[in-house]
Amino acid sequence: MLNTYFKKKPTKMYYHLNAASISLDESFLTSKFSKILNSCNRSQKLLISICTVKEGTLLYSNTAFRKFLEYENSSFLGKNWKHGSVVIDANEVEEVQNKLTHFFSSKRNQQLISLKYHITNSSGKRFFLKHEAEVFCIEGERLVLNYYYDISEKEAIAKSIQMNTNFKFVKNDPISSREKEVLKLIADGYSSKEIAAHLFISNHTAISHRKHLIKKFQVKNTAQLIKEASKVIEL
Repeated sequence: MLNTYFKKKPTKMYYHLNAASISLDESFLTSKFSKILNSCNRSQKLLISICTVKEGTLLYSNTAFRKFLEYENSSFLGKNWKHGSVVIDANEVEEVQNKLTHFFSSKRNQQLISLKYHITNSSGKRFFLKHEAEVFCIEGERLVLNYYYDISEKEAIAKSIQMNTNFKFVKNDPISSREKEVLKLIADGYSSKEIAAHLFISNHTAISHRKHLIKKFQVKNTAQLIKEASKVIEL
């Protein structure tokens, strides 16, 4: 297990995981995990962090991530991912936490999740982020690789040109609040069965919602549905 590498000290070597020096054995330093960290460290624009699935502990964040948030490394490193929720807008944090909690508790392999939310860094600057997370397994430990993209400019452009006026279904066949909920869950990778459990509806109803949405957006499948819906609704 990965945790054992933080305890073993047969060959004393030190790897600077963020600002903290952690004693690791040589086998770990030559492992795939160290190569992943080196790749992440080289990224100057992509914001990256890695945390455990079981405890949700933040193990790593790259330089670009820390510069963007303008927070000291010690503010989040070694703490549960929920600790970082303090930077998320108050009216969005509950929904984000609920979705991430479901994501972390899922047993599916290679699961993916995509979220969008607003944050405020330590300088008081507000940003709109797209957050993609993927589970991977290494050294017997399930970890989450997080990517963050600043899409603030995209949001501003979308608002200025009022993109939803370009779609006939908005006027002729508007979607309901329930269908918006279903859309967001579909975008987060939930199956019809999981949507039914989350919204306390039958599996048949969840499937019907999906079919109706595909028809309303005049698309052929779920992938196209998410693509078109994201132009109109914040998913």
